[in-house]
Amino acid sequence: MSMICGTILSPSIPTIQLSDTIGEARQLMEDIGLENLPVLEDNLYKGLLDLSDIDIVDDKLHISGLTERLSQTFVWENDFFLAALKKVQDRHFTCIPVINNTGEYLGAITLENLIEAATRYLSAAEPGGIIILQMPAQQFSISELGRIVESNNGKILHLTTWTDPAMGELMVAIKLNKIDIQDILASFERYQFTVYQYFGENLSEDTLKNNFDNLMNYLRF
Repeated sequence: MSMICGTILSPSIPTIQLSDTIGEARQLMEDIGLENLPVLEDNLYKGLLDLSDIDIVDDKLHISGLTERLSQTFVWENDFFLAALKKVQDRHFTCIPVINNTGEYLGAITLENLIEAATRYLSAAEPGGIIILQMPAQQFSISELGRIVESNNGKILHLTTWTDPAMGELMVAIKLNKIDIQDILASFERYQFTVYQYFGENLSEDTLKNNFDNLMNYLRF
């Protein structure tokens, strides 16, 4: 399934018109439980309205009088979903509008849509363990990591990297097709790789919780 923004739109996000009143916009956002909604005029995207921006505004005023308060945040229809995820994460929006190259509004993506896309992207629905390695950037070699995994009858389903700002080293998260990963862990250690964290069989609830907190680095980019 494609994960470009134009293919993961929510079918249930209403829009606000410039001709709507503040009171109508406020009531709509409160009714559907979203703090941001796209504002349109003749299906052209005008901006994203935030509920906090109209808290002390007269309900009888029209949205057209508040255009300077609208955020111009959006993603293009052909952007990869991570572009939308970054903007939602950076600004704490509850949805992100998607437009085409002529400025026409196509729909919006919610945080739930993005979590579903991230689940597919990270192969999270597939059974298997996860190993997070810490290494100098010059040590990183996809072919070497793949060789070690395959030598233990495993396969890499997904691999993500990021740089830890505190340590300055490369972090490599590997999703595997095996739940029992003890042999792969032993091989990584034998080849002088530092295992920073892992998920697999026979982990305690506390260990799983701690590992999950570290694994949220998957969504940092």
